[in-house]
Amino acid sequence: MRSLLWPAVSLLAYVALRLLPPMAGLGDPSQAVLGVMLAGTVLWMSEAVPLGVAALVVIVLLAINPGLRLSDALQGFTSEVTFFLVGVTAIGTAVEASGLAQRAARFLAASACSSPARLYAQMIVSLPALAFLVPSAITRNAILIPAYREALETMGVTKSGRVGRALMLALGMLNPLASSALLTGGIASIAAATLLGGFSWLRWFVLMAVPYYALIFLGGLYLRLMVGRFEQGVGKKIGGPMPHKRLSPAELKTLAVLAFTAILWLTDAWHRLSPAIPALIAAIVLLIPRLGGLSWKQFEGKLSWSLILTVGASMSLARTMIDSGAASWLGGLLASGLIGLTDSPMLLIALLVIAVALVHLAITNLAACMAILIPIAVTVAEAAHLNPLVCGLVVTLAVDGIILYPVQTAANLLAYESGYFQTSDVRRLGLGMLVLTVVVSLSVLPYWSLLAVPLAKP
Repeated sequence: MRSLLWPAVSLLAYVALRLLPPMAGLGDPSQAVLGVMLAGTVLWMSEAVPLGVAALVVIVLLAINPGLRLSDALQGFTSEVTFFLVGVTAIGTAVEASGLAQRAARFLAASACSSPARLYAQMIVSLPALAFLVPSAITRNAILIPAYREALETMGVTKSGRVGRALMLALGMLNPLASSALLTGGIASIAAATLLGGFSWLRWFVLMAVPYYALIFLGGLYLRLMVGRFEQGVGKKIGGPMPHKRLSPAELKTLAVLAFTAILWLTDAWHRLSPAIPALIAAIVLLIPRLGGLSWKQFEGKLSWSLILTVGASMSLARTMIDSGAASWLGGLLASGLIGLTDSPMLLIALLVIAVALVHLAITNLAACMAILIPIAVTVAEAAHLNPLVCGLVVTLAVDGIILYPVQTAANLLAYESGYFQTSDVRRLGLGMLVLTVVVSLSVLPYWSLLAVPLAKP
């Protein structure tokens, strides 16, 4: 019966908000959407049902909401993120099927001297550099997850092992932070910079690299302590020089497609193509018989319907939260609560981080969350006579750094699908990152002040 408890709680929450009189500032449709948000969040966080089933529940509840149609509930499936995931899944499958993942895995295991602890430390240290080479965190995960999975198998580490859990959690939750330290690294940084205005690539990096890299390394240390002692003596010793085996035709084809796709991603300022388009072009080329070397059956075997359904449903929910006014209502509650703390700037910053984490539970889409929260942070800053830019940057760090269940970011969901960790692990790491984000946000204020971005309003 316990397995039915959380589904019952989620549906009761939806029914209650659907039937109760609207709260002040809400209409029937927007309150019903809040009910869907609450039901979906409970199901996704509790793992009471598979993620794909929870996504179907969200779609059905949205479709039966007053004023909404099935097309509204399915609008998230037209999002570029959904198709971007399809493309990078093909890329990741090709990297694995061609043998590139095995080649990378042997290199990783040998360079770590077959030590799981060293493999983990090397990965954490390399995340900032990898972001320069491959800016998109989702793309990096599509390439790195198969390679690290192969490396773990080479070392004899099973999916239940602690080192595998730490590696995949780091790829899912810390890896995206390296992208956001770069203005062109992802949706979060671009959305925040656009809303705050006046950023060059260098200025964003100088301001944000320090707090983001601090979160990566402190989060990596906390994660290492969280999972406990890594397994010892499970590795297959790899000694001597690595054999210089020539690249196979399949590996050469995959590398050529990766290089072409990377060029398109890096030159998006010229051609203005959505990042999903190069990813889909890569998928098409890789799947053409005798040209790409990847069969449709191999691709089908790796494409997760749970991943597609969950991303599409969460995008639809975020969109309807905004369109119905439910997101603005939540933002208004946040603003009214924080404005009363204008006499305590440091406390205000700390509570702003916590409030952002709570709102991000409801609005999983990063860009949508930024679009709602940054204007609110600017309003709060003006009332408290603080620098709006500082509050906006703190919001950006909090949205990026605090993830409490897998659905909140596509990069984390991709790592979750590998099967090495559970939602409870995400929650434990997320709560630790909440504390670290508060600490880093307060600690970075003197650094920002040195760069002519003081906390007090100039």
